[in-house]
Amino acid sequence: MKKEAIVDRIEGKVAVLLTDDEEEIHIPAAWFDDMHEGMAIDMEFTENPEREKESMESAEDLLADIKKMNGIE
Repeated sequence: MKKEAIVDRIEGKVAVLLTDDEEEIHIPAAWFDDMHEGMAIDMEFTENPEREKESMESAEDLLADIKKMNGIE
């Protein structure tokens, strides 16, 4: 998915972007060296099933460790 946005404003350390569909996206202003109001930003979002699987496995392992520490198995 691609999104085009314009930096609407900067609130402290957060840049507020507006898309063509009037959606607000909040990102750290530090992500770009020269973040400024009116700046045009193109973004592309892609799913990462492999990383999602790894994250789920890590969470399951952590939960198992917590249960083990508390005598729940």
